[in-house]
Amino acid sequence: MPLDKDTLYFIRLVSSGAGLGAAPVSDTAGTAVTPGSWERIYRMAADHGLSAVVWDGICRLPAAQQPPRETRIRWALSAEKLEERYRHQQQTASKLAARFSEEGLRMLLLKGLGLSRDYPIPEHRECGDIDIYLYGQSDKGDRILHEIGAHLYFDVPKHSEYVWDGVLIENHRTILNVRRNRTERELNALLVRLLEKDGTHGLAPGIQTPPATFNAIFLIRHAAVHFQKEGIVLRHLCDWACFLTRHWDEIDHALFRTAMEDYRMDRFADLMTAAAVEYLGAEVPGPECEAGMLGRFMEEVLTLSPMPDKPLPRLFRKLSGPYRNRWRLREVLRMEILLRYGARPVEREIHGIQVAAGRRRRNSRPNPSPEKAGRERRKNSLSLGKSLPDILDLKIKSYICIVIQRKVYAI
Repeated sequence: MPLDKDTLYFIRLVSSGAGLGAAPVSDTAGTAVTPGSWERIYRMAADHGLSAVVWDGICRLPAAQQPPRETRIRWALSAEKLEERYRHQQQTASKLAARFSEEGLRMLLLKGLGLSRDYPIPEHRECGDIDIYLYGQSDKGDRILHEIGAHLYFDVPKHSEYVWDGVLIENHRTILNVRRNRTERELNALLVRLLEKDGTHGLAPGIQTPPATFNAIFLIRHAAVHFQKEGIVLRHLCDWACFLTRHWDEIDHALFRTAMEDYRMDRFADLMTAAAVEYLGAEVPGPECEAGMLGRFMEEVLTLSPMPDKPLPRLFRKLSGPYRNRWRLREVLRMEILLRYGARPVEREIHGIQVAAGRRRRNSRPNPSPEKAGRERRKNSLSLGKSLPDILDLKIKSYICIVIQRKVYAI
C-alpha cells in the first residue's frame, strides 16, 4: 500500500536533516502541512529515534512552512536535550578510553557514537548507549569498570552492560553473538580479520572506529538480526544511507558482496541500499529491486510494533515471532524456519542436513533419542493446560537454522 502524505513528508524531512536531500519546500498553499500533521510527524520522529535529525530538516524550511510555535519550541528543546546527552556520552567515552589506555587496552567504538560522524551534526544522531570492543580483553575491561565504580546492569555471553556516570556501557566480548549460530561465528571471525588487515581510524585520543568494509558488513548484519525479530526503524536506514554516502569509495565491494551472498543477506542489503537511494536520497549506485518488494520493505520499516509490557502477551509475542515475521524470514532473509520445543543448540540431523551449532551448556543432558524427544514434546504440549507459573516456566525456544556453504575469505 502507498505511504500516506504525512509519512512521505516525514521521510523527506529526515533526508533533508541528514544532508542527503533538499528541503521539502511546498510550492502551493494546498500542500502545506496542518498542525495535526505536524503532531503526527513529531511522534513518528520520536518513535524512530530521529527527532533532532528531523528538526534539522525543519530548520531548512521557510519560516511560513515550519510547524506552529508551540511545536517548534518543544522540538527545539528535545534537540537541545539530545545534544547535552551526546556531549556527556562523548566525555564519558573519552574518560573511559583514557582509563583503558593506562592499562594498555585499546578501545574500539561500535555503532552509535562512531556512526554519528557521518551526520552533518553528529550531536543530533541519537545514541542509546556506548558499544565498545577491547580486542579480546573484555574480562580485563570488566575489572577496570568495577574499579572505577561502574554498576553491573546486565551480563550475557556476548557482552556485559555497566552504568557509569549515568551512561550505559556495553562491553562486547565478541563483535557478534557467536553462540547464536554458525553464521555469527564465521562473520565474527571475518570482522576480526578485517580489523587486523585494514586497521582502524582514530576518532579521539584512545578511541578508535572500524574501517569502512568492517562497518558495511557489521551494520547490515546488526540490522538483519533486528529485522528478523522486532524489526528495524528508519534510523537504521538513515545510518546506512549516511554511511554509504560518506564511505562508498572506501568499501571493498567485492568482499562485501561475497559475504552478503554467502550468508543470504544479499537481498536484505540490496533492499537497504535501494531504500536509502529511493527514499532518503543517498547518492550511490542503487541495486535493482522489485518495486513491490521495496514498498513492502518500507512498510515493515515504518510500521512500529512495540513489545507488550505484561508477561503473557510478551511470551505470546516471542513465540509467534517466526510466523508473524514469515515474510521477512522467507522472502528477504531466506531462512529455513524450524521450531523446536525443549531442544538444545547442539549438532543434530535436521531434514537430513547436518547443521553446526554452538557449544553445549555445562551439565546439560545428552541428546535424547528421537522417540524420547517426541514424548518430551507431547509432554510439553500437554503442560500448556497447567497454571500460569508453569506456562511461564516452559523452556520454549525458536531456532532459526540457516544452511549455507562454508567459505574461507582471503583478505
